[in-house]
Amino acid sequence: MLLGGREPEAHSDALTLGDVAILTEWTRQGGVVVFGYAADGEGFLDRWIVNRWLAAMGTGLVIGDFPLEDSTAATEMQPRVFPLPHSALNDAGVEPFSAGRNHVVLVRRESQALARSSATAYVRPPREAPGARPRAVVAAAARVGDGLVLVISRHALAATGPDVRPSTLPPVLPPGDASRSGTFLDALARWTLRPAEWASVAPAAGQVPLTLASAPRSIAVHPPPLAPPSGAEVVILPQPVPAREPRGRGAPSWISRQGMRVLWTRAPPFQRAFDSLLAFVDVAALTVLATEVSSPARSDSLGLRNIWRPTATRLQATSLRWFPAIALAELRPQGETAAREIAPRGDTAAVWCGLDSLFWRGALRPAYRALARLGGDRGADLVAGVALDLDLPQDGYAAAGFCDATYREGLRALGGDSAETERLANLPAAGGARYDALLEAGLLGRYEAALEGLVAERAAALRAEVRRLNPNVRFAFRSAQVPSDWFSLGLLRGFSDADAPVLLWTREPRVRDILEHYRARGIFALSALGLRPERVAANEWPRLRRVAFVEHDGFWLPWSEGPSPQALRADSLGRLIRRLAR
Repeated sequence: MLLGGREPEAHSDALTLGDVAILTEWTRQGGVVVFGYAADGEGFLDRWIVNRWLAAMGTGLVIGDFPLEDSTAATEMQPRVFPLPHSALNDAGVEPFSAGRNHVVLVRRESQALARSSATAYVRPPREAPGARPRAVVAAAARVGDGLVLVISRHALAATGPDVRPSTLPPVLPPGDASRSGTFLDALARWTLRPAEWASVAPAAGQVPLTLASAPRSIAVHPPPLAPPSGAEVVILPQPVPAREPRGRGAPSWISRQGMRVLWTRAPPFQRAFDSLLAFVDVAALTVLATEVSSPARSDSLGLRNIWRPTATRLQATSLRWFPAIALAELRPQGETAAREIAPRGDTAAVWCGLDSLFWRGALRPAYRALARLGGDRGADLVAGVALDLDLPQDGYAAAGFCDATYREGLRALGGDSAETERLANLPAAGGARYDALLEAGLLGRYEAALEGLVAERAAALRAEVRRLNPNVRFAFRSAQVPSDWFSLGLLRGFSDADAPVLLWTREPRVRDILEHYRARGIFALSALGLRPERVAANEWPRLRRVAFVEHDGFWLPWSEGPSPQALRADSLGRLIRRLAR
């Protein structure tokens, strides 16, 4: 908040070039600037400087030079014409209130006006009828980048407290006026804290270089201070702890602008079902279609790629990002039989041996290559990414990791004494001897970390190979719970990069701390919240927005069959989802 001084009419500190530099950087980086100008017919120098700064930032706001004659006790809100219909300001129930002395504030667009006076403005808008005298704007705002600039008189800001007043004005406000003024200022303060409510305020446009050469008085050239002056009292404001790395780091533009809005479904068997699916996606304003492709349909052959060409052609006419998907539980090595994983007590697990080269060469690698090239010649432009469903039966890889291939690779990665390594390597898989030996030696944690690192190395090599086929491909992973086993974490780590994070679609509502933990171990991810529409009441959809677009970077919906024609005609669900995405 910047309170303008009274120079040159009366002695006060004036703005310096260092102050202007701070204001510029603060606003461009998403800060809020509230400029309270002196409206006693004084403070011309600061108003002149700020007007030049407002023009250079392209705000379209101009503070007039003369005070309004009859605005000392009757500045009023106009809720019916207020440009932010869902804002706290409109819902505050503010009646006409007193706001001290004000100048008229000229605005480029009506949406920038926040409060008007009972006084009339003598500056006619371009489209106004001749002779019209519209009510004067006395509080206005403009968006500058991610920041906000708000202009209001310092006397309006002091409407409920002490204010230096000319002797001709009453020393205090009537009780009713003071209460209404406080209500307005409370609503205004809350409004500045809610960037989502600034959307209707006109943004800045037409920025120009700042020139202050013709100032009415010389402007002090003081650089921004790096420390407070000695003897000054310093108030340390509490700093919010950033919940996550800024979304813009590595996020594609379509996620930064709109967030992830994903529909996960199986490939519809008929063209009519596929058209119905696309109709629902359009009603719900979804942006990503993740299509689970079964094993026969993803064979990397020219014939099957040609079969997918009609689907690719149909999707090409939409703005959807297509993510062909595979389920980890359905992967089978092609041509050869890989070994199964071994549980800690020696039982055979329901998953493939995680570090068996046959599993990678005969299952994972062919699946990723096939999906990245799906759609024929248009695949590179159409396929935005490849998705993998990590959900597995029982405990998956969390309760496994002792098959021969995994165990040998893990021991080698531990890098221990050769004799001890040989002794551990000769232990049988049956009976849990391998697990017990690592546990007693205190190596179990290091062993799982080594397995995660080995999976990450292979995943990184596979990622590089797939990106040679499709340089812009993204990698997404779906999991009902946040992945925590060594195999899933290794995949996330190997496929992610700080400049190209993986997309994690999970049902866990609170992921901030988890993603921070992921980043500490080299996993970079953008998350989306899984929703089950059949379990969400109509009045609960608005409450999900904060979780989906603040805690997460969007949401995803499962759809096993695709919407029925009856659902499309009713389309109430699609409209609820569309409102959630706004």
